[in-house]
Amino acid sequence: MDWLWWIVAAVAAYLVLAPVVTVALLWGMLTAGVVDWAGAKRRKPADPLTIGYHGDPGQAFGWRFDTIRYPTELGEAEAWVVPGEPGQRLWGIWVHGIGGIRENGYRMVKTLHEAGLPVLLITYRNDAGAPRSADGLYSFGLGEWRDLEAAVDYAVSQGADRVVIAAESMGAAITGQYLRRGSNVERVAGLALDAPALDFPAVIQAGGRRYRVPLSDYVAAAGLWVWRLVRTDLRRALSLDAVVEFPGPVFVAHGTRDPLVPFSITERLAEKRPDTRLWKTDADRHPMSFEADREGYARALREWLGTVKGAP
Repeated sequence: MDWLWWIVAAVAAYLVLAPVVTVALLWGMLTAGVVDWAGAKRRKPADPLTIGYHGDPGQAFGWRFDTIRYPTELGEAEAWVVPGEPGQRLWGIWVHGIGGIRENGYRMVKTLHEAGLPVLLITYRNDAGAPRSADGLYSFGLGEWRDLEAAVDYAVSQGADRVVIAAESMGAAITGQYLRRGSNVERVAGLALDAPALDFPAVIQAGGRRYRVPLSDYVAAAGLWVWRLVRTDLRRALSLDAVVEFPGPVFVAHGTRDPLVPFSITERLAEKRPDTRLWKTDADRHPMSFEADREGYARALREWLGTVKGAP
């Protein structure tokens, strides 16, 4: 029966080591600058509506814009302000995903701009152009929400009465944590979310299943528990219910085969609030539902935005 003891020992070793490996992977994933999330080392597309494009709004579209710095609790962060129609009191704020760049938002920002909204494209902690957090780690909204709160305050100081928050991936997680904790959330008139990472544990579990990790859900849960001991408790990076409870209109775009943020998160959101304006495709890259049908995406967003502009 020696073989049985070898099997038991191997399983026990796996159950101990796999969570440690998960923590190491989380460290690489969440440490600012380790992963080239923004595609700085990849070939840059010439089309500003393609994710990975690098260039300010003037270079991208010939738009007039200002580069400003807005105050956050860690120091000043850079942002672009694209003016809208004179006297427009409804603003847009773009929040990019993990390690992303402001330019990633052009696919949504173009529609907001064409609707006459002034748009604020922000950076937040650990971005180039923004202060670094003490640990240099992304926290899927648990810390970054304070920078979004500060951005809303800045927009209000510049004449905004209401804001539409447009966000992708971890940007949606930041938005959800802001809705839970922010002091000025009454200013938010609508949410436009793309591939929203509103449940970080579910993202990690989906990754384990995708790579066929044995006992993947256990490994993910144990890894997050260990991470809590050394860093932030990312098990609290849950904000789906905050979006469900948000009283204003919600637009969500998501590819059903998204390999990074599982579509099941969006399905849960739509089940809990059936009034969600859901635009889905069979896109199999994250967050690439826009590329599956650009005109359909822009049209759906534009029609939804009309309901927000018409709301009191």
